[in-house]
Amino acid sequence: MLTITTRGRLQALAGRLLGRKTDSAPSGAAAAAEPASPQSPHDALLAAYAAKARAQGFDRLLLYLTFDCDTDEDAAAALELDPWLRSRGIRGAYAVPATQLVRARDAYRRLAEAGAEFLNHGYVPHAEWREDRYVPITFYDQLPAAEVVADIRRAHAAVAETVGRTPRGFRAPHFGSFQGSEQLALIYWTARELGYLYCTTTVPQAALDHGPVIDRGGMYEIPLFGSRYSPTSILDSWSYLEDRKRFRLGGEYFDLFRDTLRFMLDHDLPGVLAYYVDPAHVIGQKPFLDAMEMITQQRVPSVTADEVIAVARRAAGVRGDGPPVQ
Repeated sequence: MLTITTRGRLQALAGRLLGRKTDSAPSGAAAAAEPASPQSPHDALLAAYAAKARAQGFDRLLLYLTFDCDTDEDAAAALELDPWLRSRGIRGAYAVPATQLVRARDAYRRLAEAGAEFLNHGYVPHAEWREDRYVPITFYDQLPAAEVVADIRRAHAAVAETVGRTPRGFRAPHFGSFQGSEQLALIYWTARELGYLYCTTTVPQAALDHGPVIDRGGMYEIPLFGSRYSPTSILDSWSYLEDRKRFRLGGEYFDLFRDTLRFMLDHDLPGVLAYYVDPAHVIGQKPFLDAMEMITQQRVPSVTADEVIAVARRAAGVRGDGPPVQ
């Protein structure tokens, strides 16, 4: 639980940082090479976020890692990556469009048998190969509401049939384009109808505004997280690919991950690093592998959605059905 002393320290830190006039924090490679000062407005946002996290019952930094498997290449990459992560105590959940899930059912069933969780990620494909690269397709904001609901329901049945377990969570395709209040209300209504525990389908601004967990009427949202130098932008693999034809992840990904992790740990800022990547983008890629090694070295617990939600429910005095964080 949040103590007055700890809450006051975090609020005072945020107040001091917000009260100082500073130049805008550097971004991109320059930020990684020359870290922002502790007086950065971005640092103040993270301190304020940590105060919200403590109020929700979080007393340490956690990693919630998910994978978006939007192409057929992700199945083989996930099969190779998953045991490497598990050997380091890191667990991942998989958001796979049901079309890709069914095509590679043997691979994804093997992951499910190893204990991996699968989210409903819609049914129709989210990417298409055109000429020499994948391009995004299927944007919910371009579809009638009835088609969005139908796509979610169809995927629900396909996930249950393919991996043998009913999904408990949902993520929309290209969810950054589906953030309006009415759009999210449609997602949450459909998720509740399907009996889901959670969604993880909002951008980092939601985390900054509300904290690591948002109660949507007994169904919970786990927003994605940003980085120290860009708290409102998702730190994902697609954004930091230097080559989108051959999937080469740039070193800037690790620099941002490292500096964010160090800042949060050095200042004892609790919260949930809710990050996702595409397996085909990061398999064998040093920036991602080094980031995961750093998580292990710093002993940051890797948690499931159930465990994240259980912390917030406990702090709110609600009986939770998820296991406690050890």
